[in-house]
Amino acid sequence: MLRRVALGFRDWLQHRHLAWHLSALAMGVCASALWLGWQTDDHIHRAALTRQPQFEELARSPAELFTFFRGDEQANRRAVALGHQPWWADEGLRLAFFRPVAGLTHWLDYRLWPLSPWLMHLHSLVWFGAAVAAAAFLYRRMFPSAGVAGLAALLFAVDDAHGMPAVWLANRNATLGAFFGLLALIAHDRWRRDGRRTGAVLAPLALLLGLLSNEGVVACGGYLAAYALFLDRGTRLGRLRSLAPCAVIVAVWWLAYKAGGYGAAGSGVYIDPGSSPGPFVRAVVARAPLLLCGQWAFASDLHLLMSPQVARVMWLAAWGLLAVLAAALFPLVRRDSVARFWTVGMLLAVLPACATFPSDRLLFFVGVGGMGLLAQFVAAVLGRADWLPARAGWRLPARALCAVLLFVHLVAAPLALTQAAGTVRVFGDVLARAAGSLPSDPAVRSQTVVIVNTPTYFVSLFGPLIQALNGKPFPAHTLVLGSGVTPIEVRRIDEHTLVVRPEGCFLAAPGSLRPGDGSDPPAFDVRYMLPLFDRLFRGDRPMKVGQRIELMGAIVEITAITEDGRPAEAAFRFATALEDPSLRWLQWENGVYAPFVLPAVGEGLRLPAVTVPLREKRD
Repeated sequence: MLRRVALGFRDWLQHRHLAWHLSALAMGVCASALWLGWQTDDHIHRAALTRQPQFEELARSPAELFTFFRGDEQANRRAVALGHQPWWADEGLRLAFFRPVAGLTHWLDYRLWPLSPWLMHLHSLVWFGAAVAAAAFLYRRMFPSAGVAGLAALLFAVDDAHGMPAVWLANRNATLGAFFGLLALIAHDRWRRDGRRTGAVLAPLALLLGLLSNEGVVACGGYLAAYALFLDRGTRLGRLRSLAPCAVIVAVWWLAYKAGGYGAAGSGVYIDPGSSPGPFVRAVVARAPLLLCGQWAFASDLHLLMSPQVARVMWLAAWGLLAVLAAALFPLVRRDSVARFWTVGMLLAVLPACATFPSDRLLFFVGVGGMGLLAQFVAAVLGRADWLPARAGWRLPARALCAVLLFVHLVAAPLALTQAAGTVRVFGDVLARAAGSLPSDPAVRSQTVVIVNTPTYFVSLFGPLIQALNGKPFPAHTLVLGSGVTPIEVRRIDEHTLVVRPEGCFLAAPGSLRPGDGSDPPAFDVRYMLPLFDRLFRGDRPMKVGQRIELMGAIVEITAITEDGRPAEAAFRFATALEDPSLRWLQWENGVYAPFVLPAVGEGLRLPAVTVPLREKRD
C-alpha cells in the first residue's frame, strides 16, 4: 500500500500539468483569506481609492497608492499638527514606494467590486496561484529530472513564508512582483538556452513590471548574475553582455525612482541602502541569518516576540543552523552547476530583504533558490547518489537532516500556511476593538480626542479611519501623548499643562523594554514587537531638550532626553483648560480605550503597563 502511494506521488510530481495542480493547491490552502476582510493597511487603501470626503488627504491615484509620506517637511509638520503622524515623527520622514502596477490591481478591485472584500481576496489568490505556476515552470526548465522539479515546485507552493502576501490585500504587491520576476527568469532562460530571441525582450519587460509592483524584485538580479556565472554558455564577455538588457532596465528604474522622490528616510524601520550604506551593512549582518533560517527552518518573525537575551540566542542558533546546512550542501554545490545557481541566487536575493525588519513575507525570491536547492539535496540523499560522501559520519546525519527538512516543509509549513489568514486577523482584531471603543456620539465630531497612553501609535492611527469607513462619527482631531508598553507617569502642572514620562523613554527600541512589572522579562511576549511600530516614524535622529512641536490646539515641549537623544519626558500645553468640553480624554485599558480622569493641579498618577489581548474575551 505504502509503495503504491509512493509511486503515485512520484508520478504526480512528474505530471505535465503539475504546475496547474500546485497552483490550485496553493490557492486552496489559503482559501480562508476569502473571509478575512480588510485589515490594517487595507483601510488606508480603501480610503485612498474610494476618496472618502472625510479623509481627502488620503486620496491617491493608483500610481501613488503606496506613497505614505513624501519627505516634505512642511507637509509632515501639518500631518503632525492634525494628528496624522505622532508628535515625535521625523520632519523629513519619507515612506514612498512606486508600485503603480500593484496599485492598478487595487484600483480595479474598487471599480469592479468595491463592497466585496472576498472578491478582492480571490483576486489576490489568483495572482498567488500564478506565481506558484510560474515557479513550477522555472523548475521544470532548470532540472533534467521532472521528479526533482516537481518536488521543488511542491515545496515552493506550500511554503508558509508566502502566507501573508497571499492573504493580506495590502501585501499583494509581493505576489505580483514574484510572478513577474519569475517570468523574467523563464524568458531569460528561453533566450539563452533555446535561442528564443523574444526572451531578450520579454525578460526585461517582465522585470520592469515586477519592479513596478514591488522593489524587492531587484532580487532577480542575483539570479540573473548567477545564471551568467554557472549556467550560461559562450564566452565570458558574451555572458556578461546577456545581462545588459535587464541591467539597463534596473538602472533606468532606479534613477527614475530616486528622481521621483521615492524611497525611505527618517524611519527606524526602513533603511535605504543607497543613502545609508553603513547602517545597511550592519543590518545585513544582523538580519540575513534570521531571514535565511526563516526560509529553511523557523520563522524569522519570531525574533520580534523575544526578549533581547532570547533574540541573541536565536541569532546565534541561526548561524549554527546555516553552518550545518553549508556542510551538508557543500558536496552538492561543489559538483552541480544548477545547485550553485540556486545557492548564489538565494544568497544575493536575501540582501534586498535586509532593508527592513526580518519577516518571512520578504522571502519569495529567497525561496525560489532555497526550494530548488532543497529538492536537489533530498533527491541526492534519499536516492543515494554515488557521488555523495560514502562515510557514515556524513550520510547518516544527512538523512536525518533530510527527514527534518521534509517534515518542516511538507508537514509543518502547509499547516502554518492554512493559518496565515488567522495570523493577519489577530492584529487586525486588536485595531478593530480599539477603534470600536473610541467615542462615536455626534458630539465627538467637534472634539479633539486626547489619548494619554496607547500600546503603539499605530493602533490609534487606524481608529478614526475605521470609524469613518464603518459610517460612525469620528473625532475632528486625535492627539496621542504617550505610546509604549511600560507604565507612564502623568503630572498636571497647571490648568493647561500635563507632563508625561514613560518608564524608560519614548521611542524605545523593539524588545528593549520589559513588558509588565516583573523583575525578569518573559522570554516571549507580543508587546516586545510594539515599539517597532512607533519607530516607523522616526529613526536615530536625536531630539533636544526645549524642542517644541506645534499641534492643533497644543504645543509639545521636550523636557528631558536620554543619552542617545530620545525623548524621556514631554510637556503638553493646551490652548484651552484641560477640562474644556472640546477635549475628550482617553487611556488604554485591557485592549480598549476608556475614559481618563484628569488629576488635579499639582498632582499626578501612574498608568500601569499596557496589556494587549490578542483574542476578544467572551462570556
